[in-house]
Amino acid sequence: MIRTALYSSQNPGGLFAIEDMSLTTGARFYVHSGTGTNAAGYGTNPDSPVATIDYAIALCTASKGDIIYVMPGHNEGLGDAQIAVDVIGVQIIGLGKGSLRPRIDFDHANASIDVSVSGCQIRNLVLLPSVTAVLVGIDVMAGALDTVLEDIEILPGEDGAGVDEMAVGIDIKAGCTRTVVRRVKHLQHASVAGNVACVKLTGASDDVLIEDCYLESLGAASVAPINGDTTLSTRVLIRRNLLVSDAQPGIELLTLTTGVIADNSIFSNLATIAAAIAGNGGALSTAQFRNEYIEVGPERGALIGTASADD
Repeated sequence: MIRTALYSSQNPGGLFAIEDMSLTTGARFYVHSGTGTNAAGYGTNPDSPVATIDYAIALCTASKGDIIYVMPGHNEGLGDAQIAVDVIGVQIIGLGKGSLRPRIDFDHANASIDVSVSGCQIRNLVLLPSVTAVLVGIDVMAGALDTVLEDIEILPGEDGAGVDEMAVGIDIKAGCTRTVVRRVKHLQHASVAGNVACVKLTGASDDVLIEDCYLESLGAASVAPINGDTTLSTRVLIRRNLLVSDAQPGIELLTLTTGVIADNSIFSNLATIAAAIAGNGGALSTAQFRNEYIEVGPERGALIGTASADD
């Protein structure tokens, strides 16, 4: 028997079903900046939501699979503060498409979304850097396991001229086993100066998946869009990404990093095609399948790497 959650609605039609309750036994909470109130008794119904994601997280119970629905049109500004995703197993799901997707404005260099516990998921949010050199958008902190980041879009800076930017879009620290980064889009203004990397493996992690992303790493400070050149991660799987860089590799990992890099397309301007997927200090131990490089728009892609020998 399928059980549904029913809530009174101010819209015509009365009650509506939000989802199949068999997906999780956890509680549901609702967030909207325009109609929400951060006070006792709010948050469990879409007609009386709370106003901020951080407040909703505090309503959740660890390890119960609670879901926070961030409602269409939500806009939350972060000053010198963080959204602390610190309750195990919480899902934060943005509702809406296009311009109705919930948007987080990063109004201070120290603003960030910090995932410090395991089993958390963040989906369908838009992130807007509103000051110069926001340090990091989403920080997956050391030891946080099984984090899933899906359908996140990082916009070019609010100023519109390359002054405001996110230095690092997603930073994955040490011991973040089974992190998934999927369908993330990180856009940059052409004259951006402070961008460093889009997805960065800062610490050694195992079994990290980065797939189906569009990542632009541009400007004088930039490195590879997918970068992990100071930490030896293992079983890294990077596949089906479109990577745009400014005379930098599309993927740069520490030598002897293991895993698979497959079906990625890299647009850059490098001295050699082989430099498009690089090991910091030598060859990677990562298997590479069907990755392509292109340098000028009208050209078709060329395969990266040397063909495997029959030995």
